[in-house]
Amino acid sequence: MIWPVAEKEKEAISLKKATKSVQGDFKDKMISVEYISKKGKEMCHSIIIPIGRKLRQSILQEKRREALKAKNASR
Repeated sequence: MIWPVAEKEKEAISLKKATKSVQGDFKDKMISVEYISKKGKEMCHSIIIPIGRKLRQSILQEKRREALKAKNASR
């Protein structure tokens, strides 16, 4: 179960795969996740999104572009 405001239930083999599949639905930077581990324990964590190399790289590039635009606009 993953939620910041709205709750979503997602079944997946791993926590990372479940998070990747729903991270596009949320605009928050952090989501709370409840899941049952392989050993049967109930776990609750906060996860920073987005997860994944492509998404992380594109966000960094976007921030660099915005910084350059701001720098050029101030000249």
